[in-house]
Amino acid sequence: MLSRIKLPAVAIPGRIVAVVAAVLLVLVVGGVVVTNSPIFSVTEIVVNGSEHVTQDTVERLVDVPEGSTLFNYDASAIEASLKQNPWVESVQIERTFPHTITITPVEYKVAAIAYITSSDVAWAIDASGTWIAPISLSVAVDAEGNVVSGTAGTQASLQQGSDGSEDASASSDGAGGDAASSDSTDGDASSSGDGADTSAASSDSDAAGDAEGGSSADSDTASADGGSGSDAASADNASSSGGSAADGTQTLTGINAALALARQDGAVLFTDIASDVEPSEGSKVSSDVITAGLEYVSGFSSDFLAQIDYLSLESVDAISVFLSNGIEVALGEPTDVSLKERVVTGLLDQVQGITYIDVRNPESPTYRSAPSA
Repeated sequence: MLSRIKLPAVAIPGRIVAVVAAVLLVLVVGGVVVTNSPIFSVTEIVVNGSEHVTQDTVERLVDVPEGSTLFNYDASAIEASLKQNPWVESVQIERTFPHTITITPVEYKVAAIAYITSSDVAWAIDASGTWIAPISLSVAVDAEGNVVSGTAGTQASLQQGSDGSEDASASSDGAGGDAASSDSTDGDASSSGDGADTSAASSDSDAAGDAEGGSSADSDTASADGGSGSDAASADNASSSGGSAADGTQTLTGINAALALARQDGAVLFTDIASDVEPSEGSKVSSDVITAGLEYVSGFSSDFLAQIDYLSLESVDAISVFLSNGIEVALGEPTDVSLKERVVTGLLDQVQGITYIDVRNPESPTYRSAPSA
């Protein structure tokens, strides 16, 4: 049978209890006093702008109440105020004793820019498939094509009551890319799992070869001449208003401006967007074809994305990518994205003079190349 041992109760002298209570009270009162003390009052507010949010915009939106200190300022209210601007995803606030806070907006990362021909407007989209905001379609670029003005400076007007469009000239005439040539040769390329193997192009005089290996390429390149990439063709032909200045800068408008801004943001330009697409700040993209385009953007490697000029999004099963070297690639639906990329890069490495590649079925790709001299 277990016996219980009673331990003697430890009596805490009332004086110690009183001392502890007094110390706690002093700490609490001291904390309240320090938190609200003018010793640490916010007397200097440093605001930083960002690529699409100007310093003036931050200053206009931020309101730190008088009497705020480095310990009691309302960070949530500051962030909520800045998030009135659609570009702002979050806010960084830094305290510098004894009187300074520094406020910096953190923008959404632009994954794609959608150019809508019917309204001559372009919208930025983030990687999660959310419409961010309309962008300016009149920008100045230097001799190397880098944007030097036009994004932040005109953004405010786009966000205040307009539909995001500005007067801009962009031609919609012209053929889509360098897809096809009546002189070119058709070829079949068989790929293994890594898409590395290719076969030589067949002769133009070989009718069977044309029918078997080049028919899909022919039909697609024919459509490319009169349809696919019609928006982006205007990027080659559209005029840039204002010409070149003495310092080498040039004003771009329309789709040319959208392409320059996409390159600046490390994003992909989407063209041939249907006229019934209706973007709205902060809303999710509901268009199936734009969602499909975003799947390609997220699935391609950064190296391959760097080679892309734009994606033509006529329909989900007729998506094409136009590379910066002028080659058109028919992608189709966003399946086997990595494999399609490997097939394309394998063909580009192994076959000279390619102008068109069809990887809608990456297991049986076709290509078109210019005839050798």
